[in-house]
Amino acid sequence: MLISVIIRTLNEREPLKKLIDAIEAQEVDAAVETIVVDNESTDGTRKLALARNAKLVTIARDSFTYPRSINAGAEVATGEILVYLVGHAQIIRSDWLQVAVDHLLDKNVAGVYSEVLPLKGCTLAEIFLYYPNYLYAKIRGPYKVFGPGPGVLGLTNVAIPKKLWDEHRFDELYECGGEDGEWARWAIHEKGLDIVCDWRFAVRHSHGLGFWGVIKQLQYWFSLGKPSTFSRKRLSYRKDINY
Repeated sequence: MLISVIIRTLNEREPLKKLIDAIEAQEVDAAVETIVVDNESTDGTRKLALARNAKLVTIARDSFTYPRSINAGAEVATGEILVYLVGHAQIIRSDWLQVAVDHLLDKNVAGVYSEVLPLKGCTLAEIFLYYPNYLYAKIRGPYKVFGPGPGVLGLTNVAIPKKLWDEHRFDELYECGGEDGEWARWAIHEKGLDIVCDWRFAVRHSHGLGFWGVIKQLQYWFSLGKPSTFSRKRLSYRKDINY
């Protein structure tokens, strides 16, 4: 079995180095290929990706959308399993990939994801944003979700079978995001398959948002239920995005 780990980046050289180190240290019964989908970074991210033997896909800054970058990584992937990450995420467990593999061996499972933990040094607002959902998932244990909703199959950390992506690509009409929810709806309601939330598949991921930034983040997430046109202005509250 081959796993294709697809990482989306924009000026994230240092966190990407740590992320690739963590991927290479995974204890998993499968081979792994790393694919970096980069949005014209200028800080050496692309050079690092090539030095670490990753496949590199570059998307022009002005043509970026979330689903376009996600599909671009899958187009060059050769693995049976697609695993999606963002460049500043941090893997927590050495069996992180094996958790996804074990679930996806079940042919009725279309995807695996987890609630996330914030990065160390995060704001107090982000602790309240992320920890309750993560703790709920951990106490409950791995479970199947019954329908799409905010955070379900969020593409910060997701694993899906490549053959299902071949059958139904992420919808590129959802330029600002929400393509993950659309894909989850397709998998659950049209295919009759399961989406699994497993706390062991969590990563650390946050944006350094204060109270009002978290409010804007929530407003943004809840606006993604329908197709939209990508706009950097809508993401102006994200001070960690270095355009």
